[in-house]
Amino acid sequence: QRHAALLGSTGSGKSFTVASILEQSAQLPHANIVVLDLHGEYSSMKFASHYRIAGIGDIKTKKDGAIFLPFWLLTYDEMQSLFVDRSEESAPNQASELMKQVVKLKRKSIEGLGKHDLLAGFTVDTPVPYRLADLIDAIVEKDKEMVPGASREKQGPLFGKLTRFLNRISVKTQDRRYAFMYQAPQEYETYEALHDLAKKLLGTGKIKDSVNPGIKIIDFSEVPSDILPVVVGLVGRLIYQIQFWSSPGEDGDARHPIVIVCDEAHLYLPSSAASTGPLEKRALENYERIAKEGRKYGVGLMVVSQRPSDVSTTILSQCSNIISLRLANKTDQSVVKQLLPESLEGLMEVLPTLDVGEAVVVGDATLLPTRIKILKPKYEPRSATIPFWTRWAQPKEEVDLVMAVENMRRQSRG
Repeated sequence: QRHAALLGSTGSGKSFTVASILEQSAQLPHANIVVLDLHGEYSSMKFASHYRIAGIGDIKTKKDGAIFLPFWLLTYDEMQSLFVDRSEESAPNQASELMKQVVKLKRKSIEGLGKHDLLAGFTVDTPVPYRLADLIDAIVEKDKEMVPGASREKQGPLFGKLTRFLNRISVKTQDRRYAFMYQAPQEYETYEALHDLAKKLLGTGKIKDSVNPGIKIIDFSEVPSDILPVVVGLVGRLIYQIQFWSSPGEDGDARHPIVIVCDEAHLYLPSSAASTGPLEKRALENYERIAKEGRKYGVGLMVVSQRPSDVSTTILSQCSNIISLRLANKTDQSVVKQLLPESLEGLMEVLPTLDVGEAVVVGDATLLPTRIKILKPKYEPRSATIPFWTRWAQPKEEVDLVMAVENMRRQSRG
């Protein structure tokens, strides 16, 4: 019912625990879970709906399950973190012009779509489609603008001050690794595109062929690491905002609760001790808001990490349930110790000695602090430790390294 933290050193059984929880949840006909799968570990879960953030191979031919997140879904702050370099002298001018042009293009788009009722509550962050090419053209015009002078034309106030800003946008928008955001297919430029995306993220339906459409696993493995925090933050923000604005009903029971499973949370929800750049801050803001306020709107978090000391303390402090597998590191143990009541500090002595798949559970989910053994899931995640010694001892065919190199060049295993 409340936020939960699943913590444990690498190889202690975190992925197996997540898979086991998902399998049991899938037996509930209206389960609603979104798993942020960073490494494609849960692609073997046959009872779930599978999506993935589109990769390079989806530009020409879109494959099943590919999700594009068009740039017009970004908020103004998220666009700033991607395009504006705060260290530049002209950064305030870049940020100001970006806001002006985005507002102008979104207003024009709303009027063109005939959705005049949106104009009353319209802001720079209102998610309506507009063309990226139009934004670039408008900024180019300002960068080269000449204005009337006393005797002849003179350079405009922003002449030449937006050149580096434009170069940065141009480089990123042409990079095929970011195609899921800047080169989305034409159907993602329609007003209804966000409706379809909402159904994929928050939708549930009847169980068909033993597949529970409410269990949604989103594969982020092809998203470049430098933009990962913004993309993960965007998905979390969309889920929270759509849930927030859904009708609560007369008794508050119209909202259908949803849980976001944040796998490898330390990669995009860092603690203040870790260096947090503008990209990480955007994701942190979204998930910290969910941690603080999500319970009231039926949005739960399950934070999964092997390094609790690197995860935001604000988010961990809101987790009412702690599932701790083996933790050998003293720093990580001290973080868990701070999350437990003083009367339970003796439990800390057990954490380094737990076997694989053993966990200590503390919180609302159990009457008493309990040491448990996790059931092995039917569909094992693709994260099990590869048995080096056994593999080395067995005769084996040659690995096709040429194919591996070509896959690396194509950025696709397909």
